[in-house]
Parts: sequence; C-alpha cells; structure tokens
Amino acid sequence: MSSLRALRRVRPIGSLTGVRRHSTHAHSHSHSHSHDAPTNIEAVRNYCQELLRTHDYPSYILSTFTPQSIRDAHLAIRAFNVDVARVADQVSNLTVGRMRMQFWRDAIENTYSGHPPQEPVALLLAKVIHQDGIQFTKSFWMKLIAAREQYLGNQSYANIDALESYSESTYSSLHYLSLEALNYRSTNLDHVASHIGKASGITAVLRGTPLLAAPGPNSTHAAVLLPVDVCVKHGLRQEDVIRYGGSAEGLKDVIFEIATRANDHLITAREMLKHAGNEGKGLAFATFLPAVPTALYLGRLEKADFDVFDASLQRREWRLPWKAYIANTQRQF
Repeated sequence: MSSLRALRRVRPIGSLTGVRRHSTHAHSHSHSHSHDAPTNIEAVRNYCQELLRTHDYPSYILSTFTPQSIRDAHLAIRAFNVDVARVADQVSNLTVGRMRMQFWRDAIENTYSGHPPQEPVALLLAKVIHQDGIQFTKSFWMKLIAAREQYLGNQSYANIDALESYSESTYSSLHYLSLEALNYRSTNLDHVASHIGKASGITAVLRGTPLLAAPGPNSTHAAVLLPVDVCVKHGLRQEDVIRYGGSAEGLKDVIFEIATRANDHLITAREMLKHAGNEGKGLAFATFLPAVPTALYLGRLEKADFDVFDASLQRREWRLPWKAYIANTQRQF
C-alpha cells in the first residue's frame, strides 16, 4: 500500500444528501445520528471510491477483484483506514489529533449501535453492518485507531519489532476484517492475513520515507520513521536522511534489512497459503491480493539497489491491474 502521508487531500465529489464531512473539530459531531437525514448510499459509496482512488490507489484497483457481496465492506474498511491514517497530516498538534482519533472511536461505537455520525465512511460501514448483516469484531477497528494514535507525532519506531507490531495492529487488522466480511473464522487464513499485513505495513514505511523526509530547505515537518535499532546498527543518522536523502551514509543498508523482513513475511504467507488448502483458494483469496502491490514495490526497490529515494519508486505501478488479475486467476501472489 502506498504511503498515505504527504499526498494531496481528496477533493469533494458533489453533494452528499444528508452527509457532511467532519471538520478539525469533528469529535463534536459524534452524537449525530443516522436519522438526522436520509442516507444516499450511492453518494457515500462514490465518496469512498474517490477517497481510495486518490489516497490508496492499490486498494481502489483491487476492489475490482473483491466479491460483489462484500464490495461495500471492502470500501468501508479501506476508506476507514485512509481517513484514520490522514489524521496525522490534517492536524497541527497532538491534542487535536487525539480528538480526531476519539471521534473515530465514538463513530465506531455509534455505528455499531445503529446511530452513525453523518460521515460518509461511517454511513457506508453502518450499511454494511446493519443492512448487509456483516459481523465485524469491534476490537480490530479499535486496535487500528490506537496504533495510528500512538504514532501521531511521526516518531521513529524504537526497533523493527515495534514496526511489526504496528503493522499487525493496522494492516493485519484490515485483513482480519475483510475475512470476517466473508464470514471466515479460520486460524490458517488468519496466519496468512497476519503475515501479508506485516509485509504491507513495513513496506508502507519504506515507501513513505522520501515523502516524510522531504530533503530540502522547506522541510519544516520532516520526519524519519525507520526503526532506530536498524539505523544504529548500520551507522545511519536519521537527520542525514532529511539532509541528504538517498545519499545518506548507511541508508541503503538500513532499507535492505527492513525490506528483507517484509519479504520474509511474504514468503511465509505464501507457504501458509499452501497449508490452507481449498479454503485459501476460495473467496478468501481476494482479501490477500494486497500482497501483490507489496511484492511489486519490493521488487522495484531491489531493482533500484534499495535507494528508497529513486524517482522510479514514486511512480504509480502500471502493472498492478494485470498482476492482480494474474494472481487472482492463479490463486498465487
């Protein structure tokens, strides 16, 4: 999944009947109920699609391969992730950021109780839960919010295990929710989902490194999230990443080690998929397709000699639709 930070904000898409977007003080609207105005499901669906198209293009492409019965669930899950991830970009201080995260906690609670706020993602999720009858484990949403909130200040991960834990709470949780949308409760499938999520989360940090570091005189909010232990091991000073970008001493070694960990998770996921048998080759396979853009990025990174600042890595992956089609057809990623 491409980094959600430092990208342009989604543009409005027409008028949403009975729907308003939350402002910086969106927490104050958490008491708004769905009966305030009729919900235009098509409008909120289109909004979520546009949100993904702009901020999470891989998920937008992969929605094509999602079973029709859970297409709205896929949109709601992935759009929720985008909105929560973007909080770090939309607020200027931690206090406001935490207020926004509390808005999302309240939104989940109120959506489950049948009274979602007048917010597109929450309204689509309400439709999925109360009309489609999909039963999600609430704690997965809350874990994702908590993990995003923990790193609101764009601080570095203390070590690579902390990065893995963050990836499990965020990206793996998205996979668990997608499996639940298909009514799968399987340990084997959960193991596959866990490793794909970890690979995706680790890769997202790699991909986001040049966007957050943004070397140059105008970098007033520059940050480096790379695990501190790996940086110390290879003699990389994080401030050098901000100053010198891809030429920072030790950076390629750091990127190589982190990318290797992500790739190891993909290898493990592939092995576990074999053990899942027919269960893993059924409808559940569509939930594993995020492994495809992750693998494609890691391959391009290797081709760029692990220079995470290489311009080729910032371009949209034009092969994704075709590679996803092949993976979905062959049931291999």
